[in-house]
Amino acid sequence: MNFLAHCALARSHPDLMVGGFLGDFLKGRISAELPARVADGVRLHRRLDAYSAEQPEIRHSVLRLPSELRRVAPVFVDLVADHVLARRFAEWEGQSLSSFTRYTYQVLDDARHLYPDPARRFLDVMRTHDLLGAYTEPRVIERAFLHIAKRLHLTDIVAPAMATLRAQYAGFETDFSQYYPDLKSHTADWLAARETPG
Repeated sequence: MNFLAHCALARSHPDLMVGGFLGDFLKGRISAELPARVADGVRLHRRLDAYSAEQPEIRHSVLRLPSELRRVAPVFVDLVADHVLARRFAEWEGQSLSSFTRYTYQVLDDARHLYPDPARRFLDVMRTHDLLGAYTEPRVIERAFLHIAKRLHLTDIVAPAMATLRAQYAGFETDFSQYYPDLKSHTADWLAARETPG
């Protein structure tokens, strides 16, 4: 999952959403200076990343990509998950994508004083270009994956990855429809356990 799914899964509390966003920018020990719920959001982000890596349907999505792309397939599948979620957001979340993204940008912006500089810069780009809303468009997924591929010096993988997305979109969507409800249930269980005394 990428930013959209992490924020959607953490939507039960604004601070959890902030932590869900921060999860990609904070490594190692979580600072004691973060508000407790934001820290929980970072923990939830990490838990979901670990849990999703174990899900057979997500592994199935990874295996849809050619063997030469397997090294970066999990990263691409994260982007595909946001693409599939964005295209049918109202069905999955009971709210329009546009209203959710407006709310999300406001929540994230209100907490920007907590962010390291890279997170602030990315939030500005994300909000200016409405990246969460634009995940409905394959070209935005391609641009995001190209950015990642450039960092890895693997730009030749973008075209075959996008060709696979076009050819196997229905399969990726089927995989998502099987693993996303499980991620929602796991999130609810994890949060309930955090709130249960003892």
